[in-house]
Amino acid sequence: MTLAVLTGILFLAAALVLTGAPGSRRRVRALAGGLRMPWDAAEQPSPLARWRRRDRAGEAMQWVTAVRRLAALLQAGRSPSSVFGELVTTSPTADPTGRWIARLCRDVHAAARVGVPVSTGLARFSHGSVPVGDRQLAGTARSVCAQLTACWEISERSGAPLGQTLGGVARSLESQLDAQAARDSALAGPRVTVRTLSWLPVLALGLGMLMGTDPASTLLTTTWGRLALAAGAALSIAGRLWTRALLHRAESVTGA
Repeated sequence: MTLAVLTGILFLAAALVLTGAPGSRRRVRALAGGLRMPWDAAEQPSPLARWRRRDRAGEAMQWVTAVRRLAALLQAGRSPSSVFGELVTTSPTADPTGRWIARLCRDVHAAARVGVPVSTGLARFSHGSVPVGDRQLAGTARSVCAQLTACWEISERSGAPLGQTLGGVARSLESQLDAQAARDSALAGPRVTVRTLSWLPVLALGLGMLMGTDPASTLLTTTWGRLALAAGAALSIAGRLWTRALLHRAESVTGA
């Protein structure tokens, strides 16, 4: 019975530690000694696996491409009210961000055809919800829409040309995305370290059982064990919350 519990704990810990790494399922199956699991019957990636492999940087860069195409169309002589209609046919729709850009272009173009100013159509997208399945990408979408709204409002009121302005917006957005990618790369190591350290107590329990001791019984049935368990759990939770706050603070740094 003890050996079965130990095997289950070690297998669960290994699966959780290896989650998200390339080939993790193959490694977990190897640790389990070739034990067949439910995912052996179907090798199709789960929604969670697809979410983990999502190319967020590539999706965000689609906004840079879209803004540059708008600037190129305007500099080529297209009218500010028609460029979104031409952009619809060139916008990729293979991912949520591409579909959102295509929807924005269709709606703004349709509104412009019935006399609604482009800035008004863009303003609706800069404040509403963005169902792209990712908070960071949704924030990027709202930010770009707000900048486009400001550009079109200025142009509609003053007649200022939009081509060069949108080119500047594209360059600024690209710099922001590059900085975000650099931050994500720098924080990847700390994230993995925090996740690994969080599961070390579970591995320590399994190691103690392998050595012939009974740490679980000591922690649950003795006074000092309960105190140690409560203190360890409290410190683990506090440490996790603290490191998460540090990571969020680092992510929010803009370098301005």
